[in-house]
Amino acid sequence: MEEDRNRRPVSRQWVLVACLTVISMLAQIDKNVLVLMAGPIQRDFAASDVQISLLIGAAFAVSNIVIGLPAGWLADRFNRRIVIALGVAVWSLAVASNAIASAFVALLVARIIVGGAEALIPPSSYSLIRDGVDEQRRARALSVYTMSLMLGTGLSLVLGGPLLGAIQLSGIRSMPFVGAVSPWQITLFLIGVVGLPMSLLIFLAKEPGRQHESGLAASRSLSGVARYLVANRAIFAPLFIFAVFNAMITFGLGSWMPTMTARRFHLGLREIGLMQGGLLLTMGPLGLWLAGMAMDLKEGRSLSGVALVGVFVTIAVTMLTVTMCLIDSVTAFWVVDAMVVLFSWTFMAVTSTVVAKVVPASIVGAVMAIVLVLNGLIGQGGSPTVIALVSQHVFAGSADALPRAMALVFAVAGAVAFFAAVALYRHVGRRDLAGDPVALAVHIGDAR
Repeated sequence: MEEDRNRRPVSRQWVLVACLTVISMLAQIDKNVLVLMAGPIQRDFAASDVQISLLIGAAFAVSNIVIGLPAGWLADRFNRRIVIALGVAVWSLAVASNAIASAFVALLVARIIVGGAEALIPPSSYSLIRDGVDEQRRARALSVYTMSLMLGTGLSLVLGGPLLGAIQLSGIRSMPFVGAVSPWQITLFLIGVVGLPMSLLIFLAKEPGRQHESGLAASRSLSGVARYLVANRAIFAPLFIFAVFNAMITFGLGSWMPTMTARRFHLGLREIGLMQGGLLLTMGPLGLWLAGMAMDLKEGRSLSGVALVGVFVTIAVTMLTVTMCLIDSVTAFWVVDAMVVLFSWTFMAVTSTVVAKVVPASIVGAVMAIVLVLNGLIGQGGSPTVIALVSQHVFAGSADALPRAMALVFAVAGAVAFFAAVALYRHVGRRDLAGDPVALAVHIGDAR
């Protein structure tokens, strides 16, 4: 198996990464573009703010989290390309189905399906990269894949509004076999239809095959994976804490940044969206590529080298986000924001690289699914609410209650993430000094 892998063309490895990145980018576009439709949807269906919050938030997040662990189970057992293609086709149909929705509940059901289908993609993608990309370029590959989160979100902000505006100006108000529709419904229909052929994109990349370590079949059960993680908690406990608390900063900032910026600097949401979208499309990929290169350098390819990147990134993100929330100059604000975007998603590249280095290939999908579920529950689900509660109860009455709350939450989360990163660095550093890069493998038999 290893000999075959050494003969695998580098171009084939990057084709695999490119296909997975484009698919994940499409998922982010479909996920985030609905936020731009909130106003028209509220008007057409007389929906309340609570209903809209369920539509753009909870409906997607809950189904995404519920399907997350089963998606990891599927990634470790079934044909990963078929799992990904099925997920893309199902969510694309669900997005397009908004064109025929005549009641708010239909939109809610479609959103739930989109969230569940998109959850199928990441575990299989991480597993394919683990098996399909050689170790000396794997960190860069994982960094490129992580770029899709920023590229997709940025494109949804930069292109979603103009596309909706163009359809509104065109005067098109009906569709064959459907009848009268709103411009936002046509927009979602077109986006969904574009996704259907994209479901076949993954088959442009060849199946890399799976690495099979002896004695691992039993450990692929969820209980076996849990016992494996517990047996190796010295590395996975700090790794998961590092990922989750960095996710709290990233998701919390993403949720409240437009509102905070509009209140402090009196900017319009369109202006904020274009500026932030541009930064996501430029600074984000640059930061991830640089981090991937640092982790793939010969000196940084060890686990301690990867962990050290995590320590540095956590310090940078914490200091920059706190500064960003408290700064008074709008020009300085955007400069600091650019630096925040440069580092903000690097924690996922670090986390996935550590997992790819130490976790047996047969359970990479399950372990990454656990990371994503924890990030969704605590980071995406909890951070925005924690910020709101701190703003309401700690800084009540202050004109700058929201930015102060964000700064406090980010400082605390960053401190926790920093200590976790240091603990991870110290642990893997001892392993590297001992010259024992496969120490975790001896525990697999105990974890079955």
